[in-house]
Amino acid sequence: MRPKVIFFDLGGVVCRFLPQRRLAALGEACGVSAEHAERMLYGSGLIEGWDRGLGSSAEIHRVLRERLGYPGSLAVLRQLWCSAFEPDQRVLDLVDGARPLRTALLTDNDHLLLDALPDELPQVSSRFDALLFSCRFGATKPSTALFDRALETMGSAAGEAVFVDDKPANVHAARELGINAIQFTSAAELGPALDRALGQ
Repeated sequence: MRPKVIFFDLGGVVCRFLPQRRLAALGEACGVSAEHAERMLYGSGLIEGWDRGLGSSAEIHRVLRERLGYPGSLAVLRQLWCSAFEPDQRVLDLVDGARPLRTALLTDNDHLLLDALPDELPQVSSRFDALLFSCRFGATKPSTALFDRALETMGSAAGEAVFVDDKPANVHAARELGINAIQFTSAAELGPALDRALGQ
């Protein structure tokens, strides 16, 4: 079957993921160390739960106010949250070059980032036909449930999909389902890999 859709991971593929930038900004805003912010978010399981949809943007804002003393507005928090992502223009050019195939972001992330992305990183969000975030589906990669929901949303069978991710476990899981999965290492290597996957 010829590909109909290409799924791209966000952090580590379309964007460089710089979590320490977010943690440093959050710590500074709250008057705590970045290490303390990291323990509160990751050590407590908050991030994992939010990635599975256990918290709206407003709820995430409330929790950060109560647990970290975050003093800013939700709008400012959205800017801070997106600071962890630095777009890779070379990959974005490859996304553009994939037309007329449909493209989608398939990422493990929360409602706060999903709501913020169109305003804070429009050069990323505007390039995709769909923003498929784990928080919408209640499951994270490499879960079969997430891939199944993503394929259903895009109206594609596994054999009609290409998936690009930087994590070997996610690539392996996609391949087990019959998806043509590419492990991302660099934009320079992704271009030829996409050409092969698309039969070009």
